[in-house]
Order: sequence, then structure tokens, then C-alpha cells
Amino acid sequence: MPHTHAEATPGAIRNRGYYDLYRASMAIAGMDKDGNIENDVDPASWIGGDGYVGTYTPEEEAMARKAFKHLGMPVSQHMPGPSMEPDAVNTQSPMQGFKGYPR
Repeated sequence: MPHTHAEATPGAIRNRGYYDLYRASMAIAGMDKDGNIENDVDPASWIGGDGYVGTYTPEEEAMARKAFKHLGMPVSQHMPGPSMEPDAVNTQSPMQGFKGYPR
């Protein structure tokens, strides 16, 4: 860190990367007023420190692949498309309609 930054930011803490910072911020957000961590934050999730690009159309996937290839970055596909709703998603509203509205 340049001395101009160091002098202006006492108490600066460095970690391994943005993903670790994100997970730590989740633990910080779950602290109570005494500093006890009240939530169960795993140090990693299914994505870990990997980058993630969510594509919903074949055109978006092609654009992402082209960008990664241009930059010489490897790509691995977690799930093939297209996007689909999970079985648990309601296909009908659980709310009963108000009879006072004209239909």
C-alpha cells in the first residue's frame, strides 16, 4: 500500500480476495451489539471464489464465451440452458380473487 493510502486508512485489513471479503461481510452483518456472530455463514458456497456469469439466452451465453476466449480465460459450464422454473414455483396464485372487481 502506498504511504499516502496507509496514513489515511489506519486499521486497514487485507484479505485473500473479493469473495472472502464478501463472506466476511456477511458474518459482520450478522453480529449483535456485543460482536457475537449470530448467523451461520459458511466460509464458502457452491461458487467459492470462482467468477459467475448467469446467461439466460443462447445469445448471452455466446457473448460470454467469446469474451472469456478473447481474454484467454477458461470457461466451465455449470448448467446447460434454457432457464426453467423449479417444480416448487407456484403456477397458480394461492390468493383468491376479489369478487368486487369486474372480470
